Amino acid sequence: MNVEIVAIGNELLLGETIDTNSAHVARRLAEIGARLTRVTVVGDDRARIRAAIEEARSRTRWVITMGGLGPTRDDVTRPVVAEVFGLPLEIQAELLAVLEERFRRFGYASMPPSNRGQAEVPRGARVIPNARGTAPGLIVADDESTVFVLPGVPAEMKGLLEEGVLPELLAAREDGAPVVRSRVIHTAGIGESALAERLDDALAGADPIEVAYLPHLGQVDVRLTLAGLPQDEADRRLDALASELIRRADPWCYGTDDRSLAGAIGEALVARGWTLAVAESMTAGELSAEVTSVAGSSAWFIGGVVAYANSAKEALLGVPSGTLERHGAVSEEACRAMTSGVRGALRADVGCAITGVAGPGGGSPEKPVGLVWIGVETPKGADFRKLDYPGDRAEVRRRATVSTMALLWRRLRGEGEAR
Repeated sequence: MNVEIVAIGNELLLGETIDTNSAHVARRLAEIGARLTRVTVVGDDRARIRAAIEEARSRTRWVITMGGLGPTRDDVTRPVVAEVFGLPLEIQAELLAVLEERFRRFGYASMPPSNRGQAEVPRGARVIPNARGTAPGLIVADDESTVFVLPGVPAEMKGLLEEGVLPELLAAREDGAPVVRSRVIHTAGIGESALAERLDDALAGADPIEVAYLPHLGQVDVRLTLAGLPQDEADRRLDALASELIRRADPWCYGTDDRSLAGAIGEALVARGWTLAVAESMTAGELSAEVTSVAGSSAWFIGGVVAYANSAKEALLGVPSGTLERHGAVSEEACRAMTSGVRGALRADVGCAITGVAGPGGGSPEKPVGLVWIGVETPKGADFRKLDYPGDRAEVRRRATVSTMALLWRRLRGEGEAR
């Protein structure tokens, strides 16, 4: 089951908006056994939109358009799709009533006239109700193809994909038909080349499974993809290879597919009955934000202290002034004091700390931009690391955040050695 996307909007071509929608759709299609074969990006031009949709229809039965369903002059997807199918646009009374009621709930005395066009539907098309916005999705079909017409706003698109598109594709898929299945193995704290050395022997006979390494600032994912087999057989082969790779990637692997590093850390803390507090200088709250990105983090996260100035490190974390004077804020000694200080100040079982030079200024020959100290202290010991990162300010901060989380994960797994 092959699917094409036509992503619509000048903002995509200008680089003002990154097309995350297509990536999300590709992942969800693969999970149900469909395959995205092409993404075409066009601006808000009627002729080009029409040509892109017609070309997609000529190659595949299933087409998804995203964008161009708003109420403004540049939103032309709806009438263009109607033209492609040779259908007139008609106001659907029930849909119009829903839109008018929604605007009343928004506090409007009446719906703006420009939104009336969002109640226009190609004759015979099916409407996918949109509970998250004013642009409904549409399913327009003939004997040759089916076009799903979705808004470009990510939250709205994702909802309509789940509620209208995927059920339609699943219903059309034949039982036992070949599918596209995948697994993603997540690692943190190990580089791509070092990880490849651990895994390559196991991957030597992986065909027909496709393997891709996906590095991104302190983390490396390994994606396994298998196409052309029935789902049960594909899952069996993928699970067997994934299990072997996870064994070889230990202790750097923290999970697969949708499991996040923050989620893995939270589960490990809950299993031990421990709580966490963090002290941050250079990252200014990024570590706190990342570890609390998962639901339920209040069960194990006590809080964080952002202490940029030395005076804040002394007052809030109890870092001795003599330590800062002799060794400076970016040092193992300061990191140790911050880690133990935040544990004590917030009465947490586990403490983490980050201090460093993110740049672009502030470096010196002894302590250059990119120098970072990170630390983790648990009831069973402590671990501190000196790191030297390339990249700009945002990259250095991100790498430091991920490295600290990876170090915490390994300590919780009992793999890190105190020194």
